[in-house]
Amino acid sequence: MHRMTPLNSAYRAFTSGGARSVVDKADDKKLMQEMGGNMMANESRTKIESPQNYGFTSVVAKATKGQDGKLQGAETFISFMGGNRSFPVAGNMDDRRHRLKELEEGDTAMFGQREWGQQFHINKDGMFMSGNKEKSKIKIQMVENNKDDQQQQQQQANGAGGGTSGGGAQQSQAKGQKKLFDKESTTYIEMDKDSTITLTRGDCKVIIEDKKIICQWQSNLHSMLVNNEHVHIRWKDYRIFVDEDGCHSTHPITIKSDLHDQQ
Repeated sequence: MHRMTPLNSAYRAFTSGGARSVVDKADDKKLMQEMGGNMMANESRTKIESPQNYGFTSVVAKATKGQDGKLQGAETFISFMGGNRSFPVAGNMDDRRHRLKELEEGDTAMFGQREWGQQFHINKDGMFMSGNKEKSKIKIQMVENNKDDQQQQQQQANGAGGGTSGGGAQQSQAKGQKKLFDKESTTYIEMDKDSTITLTRGDCKVIIEDKKIICQWQSNLHSMLVNNEHVHIRWKDYRIFVDEDGCHSTHPITIKSDLHDQQ
């Protein structure tokens, strides 16, 4: 019969048992995200791998010190692979300072820091994307993929591989991708902090404000404006205004058949 002494039990719990950790900071520049944190008394670790769910990723806010001097930040639970204390892996991270709470049964949501005031919330009534009207921007866009970055990574990987095979060749393959939100785009829908909505497709643009709509091609030299006072059509120096007093033009109006009817 194998008997476990209290000392042996305590040692096994220490080595193979998990631990709660405050996340000091996260490093998202690695191929596998890493974090640093504090676990048991006087035990702090860095470069702890923290896997992300495929298709979803996040970087928690840095920890801060409270008035009592204690570290306040996101939290996670650490597992030690094979009971090896030198091989910690971080699980899911959550942050009491910013967590979106009091959701209804079945709800799902994405959110950022509390001060940002930005959420994407799915519930029984629909899907709601909310932004802070004081500083947020909501933008949906079509952009070019990072082909140049991928090709450069692939070339570097091929050079580094140099005829290796098996696991070595696999490790040298290009991995990861970069953010796309700050790429230039000619096709997008955007809402800014003034609640102005802009629809852009190439040289064509529609701008919707509180009491005004502007449609233009290339610039306001080729545009149409509608507001609560009048309708305005412009082509370079030619302008037509329609308001409560009638129809006005900067040049004489001539009668001309519609060219589109002849096509």
